[in-house]
Amino acid sequence: NLNAGGDTVAGPKYVVIESKYDGIITPYTNAFLSGPNTQNITLQDQCSTDYSEHISIIYDPVALQDVMNALGPDSPTFKPTCSVVLPLIGGITE
Repeated sequence: NLNAGGDTVAGPKYVVIESKYDGIITPYTNAFLSGPNTQNITLQDQCSTDYSEHISIIYDPVALQDVMNALGPDSPTFKPTCSVVLPLIGGITE
């Protein structure tokens, strides 16, 4: 019954911030929610030089800007300031 009725409930807004380089949640799109009041953000869609993965996302300044926007003004036109973000572990394979 845990997932009965979908991933979300009516009322709150849900924001998922994910990296396409996440090697734990595969494919990375499995992290995304569906339903009303959901916003799914792929970091690399915002900043192509963001190579964060599952662990380094917690230190990612781009992800932090997304969190602050979601908790603060929640502007639909928000664009983070991009910078190079390197992975904590492993390499990038594209």
